[in-house]
Amino acid sequence: MTKVFLIRHGETEWNQVGRLQGNTNILLSPNGIRQAQLLAENAPFSNIDAVYSSDLDRACVTAKILANKFNLSVIQMKNLREMNFGDWEGRELKDLANDEKSGFQEFFIRPDMVKPPKGETFIECQARVVNALEEIVIDRNNQNIVVVTHGAVIRLILCAILAIPLRKLWALSQSNVAVNVIRFDDGNFTVEMMNAIFPLRQL
Repeated sequence: MTKVFLIRHGETEWNQVGRLQGNTNILLSPNGIRQAQLLAENAPFSNIDAVYSSDLDRACVTAKILANKFNLSVIQMKNLREMNFGDWEGRELKDLANDEKSGFQEFFIRPDMVKPPKGETFIECQARVVNALEEIVIDRNNQNIVVVTHGAVIRLILCAILAIPLRKLWALSQSNVAVNVIRFDDGNFTVEMMNAIFPLRQL
């Protein structure tokens, strides 16, 4: 059995203002660093064999803070990056929603039908990140793995495992530094925990 602790990165300043990040390389805010440190101090795992991360800084820094506790290095994977939102990146969600020319109006209603200009679809992103996760669990058979990535990525992975239609993507909440636990056993994924915060009162 392989166990994966799938974790969203800490908070960024763009998270605070509701600005779409995607592949844009945004740093953690001071509060995001604190969140990652608190998670490391109160991690719900004691035996970790490897730490993987998206190659974007907000995920890498979160992963490094966790990896340092276990004297591990971080293995970066470009295919764990957040979805590419193309021309929408850097804009606030409220402004996109009010811009009739943006094509953003169905983003939260029918994400399965959305194609960001110069970006990728949720279907394309899901195929990319699920393949990355499958590579990790095959390479790390019978190990405990931390994977630090992004909000949409985690939702897409959970939708794939639980056979949830992509139009219901946003029904799955993912807070900053939330922990999700996935088991891979005999070729099958099982979700054991979703969107858990450690410690709850401090984060």
